[in-house]
Amino acid sequence: MPEILGKDLKLDSVIMYETTFEEKPYEGFYVVDYSEVNAQNDKNILHYKDFKGFYQKLYIMRLVTEPKDSIVIYFSLKYNAFDQCVGFGPSYIGWADDTRKSFYFFNELYTRDKKNQFALRKSRLPLGLYMNANEWIPGHTINIEKMVVEKSYEIGNNVVIDVARIFRDPAALKFNYLGAEKIE
Repeated sequence: MPEILGKDLKLDSVIMYETTFEEKPYEGFYVVDYSEVNAQNDKNILHYKDFKGFYQKLYIMRLVTEPKDSIVIYFSLKYNAFDQCVGFGPSYIGWADDTRKSFYFFNELYTRDKKNQFALRKSRLPLGLYMNANEWIPGHTINIEKMVVEKSYEIGNNVVIDVARIFRDPAALKFNYLGAEKIE
């Protein structure tokens, strides 16, 4: 069996969730402005103005293993208006806790290029990122409500990100189930 995160685990399947952020024109205080918002958000969006801008797809990939473990990888892909992939990242690896409806990411991953063969490698810097969901329906949706970024254990160095307040959309980080793939 291959070693995954220091454990001997057999990869059984992969479960994917996705959400999309698009650059859209919106009306704000009598001025047309552009912002990246969740593709499902129609609040104040100008539908009468044709526009296609940059967008990014965010993914949550759950690795189903034997013996059972809850490894999860978060990553994003960035695209230009011509649907060309122009960026990868950020990417994190961590654990899922179904009973608490949360993810804990402890390592950031970076891309490494060796002769046009791309791979992910762990960062040497510590990471503490929690994502808590208010909706967690396996095989359907995961809606991230809050994120906590731990910089250290000192008072004032940790940040709570309230998704609904920052994005003005309680479903801004609502991931939809894409499917599962069995690993042979």
